Amino acid sequence: MLKRLSAFLFAIIIFYGTNAQTGYSNYSQQSSRINTLAKNHPQLAKVRSLIKTSGGKDIWQITIGTGNTETKPAIVVIGGVEGNYLLGTELAIGFAESLLQGSTADSIKALLNKTTFYIFPNMSPDAMEQYFASIQYERQGNASVTDDDRDGKTNEDGYDDLDGNGKITLMRVESPVGDYKANPDDVRSMIKADLNKGEKGKYILLTEGKDNDMDGMFNEDGEGGIAFNKNLTYKHQTFSAGAGDFPASEKETRALLDYLFEQFNVYAVVSFGSNNNLSSPLAFNAQAASQPLIAGWLQPDVKADSMVSDMYNKTVNLKDAPKTSAAGGDFFSWAYYHYGRYSFSTPGWWVPKTKPDTTKSEKAFTADDPVANYLRWASQQSITNTFTDWKAIQHPDFPGQKVEVGGLDPFVLTNPPYKSVADLVKKHAAFLVKLSAYQPDLDIINVRTEKVGALTRITLDVINKGALASHSKLGERSYWVKRINVKVNSGGNQSVISGKKIQVLNSLEGYSSQSLTWLIKGTGKLTIEAGSPTTGSKTIEVAL
Repeated sequence: MLKRLSAFLFAIIIFYGTNAQTGYSNYSQQSSRINTLAKNHPQLAKVRSLIKTSGGKDIWQITIGTGNTETKPAIVVIGGVEGNYLLGTELAIGFAESLLQGSTADSIKALLNKTTFYIFPNMSPDAMEQYFASIQYERQGNASVTDDDRDGKTNEDGYDDLDGNGKITLMRVESPVGDYKANPDDVRSMIKADLNKGEKGKYILLTEGKDNDMDGMFNEDGEGGIAFNKNLTYKHQTFSAGAGDFPASEKETRALLDYLFEQFNVYAVVSFGSNNNLSSPLAFNAQAASQPLIAGWLQPDVKADSMVSDMYNKTVNLKDAPKTSAAGGDFFSWAYYHYGRYSFSTPGWWVPKTKPDTTKSEKAFTADDPVANYLRWASQQSITNTFTDWKAIQHPDFPGQKVEVGGLDPFVLTNPPYKSVADLVKKHAAFLVKLSAYQPDLDIINVRTEKVGALTRITLDVINKGALASHSKLGERSYWVKRINVKVNSGGNQSVISGKKIQVLNSLEGYSSQSLTWLIKGTGKLTIEAGSPTTGSKTIEVAL
């Protein structure tokens, strides 16, 4: 396995050494890259449009595997969970490209003979396109028209580019009732004044724009309708902006869920977004896990998450992961709580924690401020043009007050410089391959027969050779997740005297087994088969 993995990683290195892009792909470029995969590898890759968004953009699906892909254990890979995470889409497409680029290697052939990959590179194409628009801002919602402030009008109070630089940043307004102040560690950044320490604020902090509908709020009802990662069914935040009036209200959300619920072979889902249980594994919460409506991962699944997290950290080697918690309506939570599969998520990158450069007389930060940390990191990396200096403007909504526009540019906290993407793709592709090596793998061993008078006793062990259980412990509670089915196929003169002819096993943990026995009347041969969509199947022949 190690030799096969090494060969795969070498193929990735060769691929990305000769196929470099110059920047993040827009929707058109993504579509071209995705459809090229099916054209160049018709025997291994199938591409289709799952559905079109309200903005008319295809939600692409890539299925990679050999033969009948629906009969093999599968991993789902999802990018574009949030529209401002462009890296996630690059990781998903990059994984598909590198996997197919190396498909002539024996290691990849063996991988695709036993595993299917369902890849959805971008679930938020409408929102992502804002990165490439004439006015750039971080957008989550699709092109559905919404009335976010519920005043009977739609899209009447969006962002305004007040300084004309094509980027929506921040706006600070000097005010005696302001609750923000300049960060003493880096005065370019704004932080909240700590009233408990007797600090006093100086500024009101707003996003760049005007109160176009004159309701006292700024930019509360602009373009950017329903966000995919707020539109799922688990703890849906009904009536909150971007969530939709009801779960799965959007075409792309419904289409994905309808499709996945029919794919019984899926045992794990990997999504690239703000949630993160890979760098920082979940902790078991007995109280939350024991509620009638489960709100915490079950203990065996937490152990599996910890195992996969350890492998992820050793493979990807990213430090100082930010703490995250699911907000509700998100895909990561849905995949576990409502789909019953192992659900793994990571942003794929975050701004590293910086240390002061003593040669430049830098000092340790006194406040935990992601903007100040980014600015120091960017300076250390010689990254420029990602901060808009504060500039005074005349603002119609604040006559006689000092108003300045500036701040950190959109997208830079969630997406690395593009030169880092190829290396991140290599590392995450390696992780996905290693995860597939953990997949449940069913076998039948230790088959024994003995005569008991006129009968034959058959004893055997059904084993799981994989590190992950046949299905998650939560999935065991769902009638929708297919369990391991063991069946004795007896002939005309044969009958099962003791033991069940057909029986269903509960979750078979990784590297574990279950012994079964039958008493059979008759002569000749019979077959015994065991399997499930998430484990594959095995059939043996037994002579009575």
